[in-house]
Amino acid sequence: MAGSDIVKSVIARAQRLMDENRRLRAEAARLSGQREKLKGDNRKLTERVAELEKRINVLELREGLTSGGNTKQARARVNRLMREVDKCIALLNR
Repeated sequence: MAGSDIVKSVIARAQRLMDENRRLRAEAARLSGQREKLKGDNRKLTERVAELEKRINVLELREGLTSGGNTKQARARVNRLMREVDKCIALLNR
């Protein structure tokens, strides 16, 4: 009978391990789906931040050019943008 108890114990442990394995696989799948959703959200938010930063730059430039405020700052910004455009044109010509 002792052998029978050992076999039953091993079977019970194996069953618990298989149940735990199934549970962990389901949890991993759930977390993987959640991770993909969060990656998508992060990508959208990053794009939104970039878009808003561009709008801020445009508004700051417009403010500098129209209000007669800090013309040095506006001129420096225009020069920086011109250099950026020149770099882009140079890359396109390669």
